[in-house]
Amino acid sequence: MLILAIDTALNACSVAVLRSGEVLVSRVEPMAKGQAERLAPMVGEVLAEAGVTAPQIDRIAVTRGPGAFTGLRIGLAFARGFALALDRPCLGISTLEVLAHGAAAPRILAAIDVAGSLFVGAWEGRMCVIEPCRLDVVSVLDRLDGDWHFTGPGLASLARLRPHWQLVTQDMPDPVILAHLAQHRDPAANPPAPLYLRGHEAKLPGGLSLESALT
Repeated sequence: MLILAIDTALNACSVAVLRSGEVLVSRVEPMAKGQAERLAPMVGEVLAEAGVTAPQIDRIAVTRGPGAFTGLRIGLAFARGFALALDRPCLGISTLEVLAHGAAAPRILAAIDVAGSLFVGAWEGRMCVIEPCRLDVVSVLDRLDGDWHFTGPGLASLARLRPHWQLVTQDMPDPVILAHLAQHRDPAANPPAPLYLRGHEAKLPGGLSLESALT
């Protein structure tokens, strides 16, 4: 299976191509803005470097949030449009889940700080024990027994509350991890719909929400 993975949810533009679990090419370019202009050329460059053409892609994976509003819109819209043009399935996977599995720790709490809001999710092995959410930090930590690891760009907000927990530094999701996760997922159960946990606070011009604009 040939998988194209795309991430623009945070401060990077990232693309990876995997064939049956083997990494052909992976590229991560940190950037706070400019993903809209960079993503399509990067996909073309990565596919060319991998020696594959777009029609050979079997499925497309994209991070679905939480993340920056503009970044999520760019990645999801591109992935869905590309999948539609190729008539291939497109899967969306939580940014927090990609970070959690990228940490390679048995019990991991992933955190992202977006515009002053802290989003978290917790995984024990492959099992999600706290779904991605925006909750009071103390209440989340109180739900986790024993020792855990922290990861993600929002971990600084949590580390002082559990100083004995270990830190796994990750500033952005790894598109290779995203592709690995998508390889065995059911596309029907993992749609590329935005996981925009701030609800309906952000609007597009004309008053449309992100969810309605991408559906």
